[in-house]
Amino acid sequence: MQRAEALRDLSREHHEALVLARRSRTAASDPAGAQAQAAHLLERWAVQFEPHFVREENTLLSALAQAGQTAPVALAQEQHTTLRGLVQRLRSGDLQALAAWGEAMDAHVRFEERTLFPLAQAVLDPTVLTDVMNRTAHNPPSSSNPERQQP
Repeated sequence: MQRAEALRDLSREHHEALVLARRSRTAASDPAGAQAQAAHLLERWAVQFEPHFVREENTLLSALAQAGQTAPVALAQEQHTTLRGLVQRLRSGDLQALAAWGEAMDAHVRFEERTLFPLAQAVLDPTVLTDVMNRTAHNPPSSSNPERQQP
C-alpha cells in the first residue's frame, strides 16, 4: 500500500529510527561503543524522536481513537511509554537499556508501518487525515508532561 501524503513525513522519520535501533543493538556489546551510541541516541531522542511521538499522539493516535480504533492506539501508546522509560534508563547511565531500546524501537516502527499507518489510511477520510496531520505541522503541540519537555 502506498503511504498517504499526510503520513509520509512520519514514515520518512522511521528510517532514521531503524538505523539508530540497529546501531544501538550492535553497540550494546562494546562498552566504549555503547557509551557513544547512548549519547548519540539521547541527542537524537530530544531533537527527533520525542517530538515525533508527541506529534503522533496529538494527531494520528487521537484521530484513530476518535474513530474507535482503541486497541491499536493503546498498543502504540504502550510502545511510546516503553521507549520513554528506556530513554530514562539511558539518561541515568544504564547502558543495559541500549539493546532493549533498539529492539523496542525496531518493533515499534514495524508496527506503525505495517499496521497503524495502513489502518489510518483505511479508516480515516483522506481529507480528515491531511487536516489532522497538518494541524501540528504548522502549530507544534505543547505538552504539560515534563518527560516530553526534557532535552
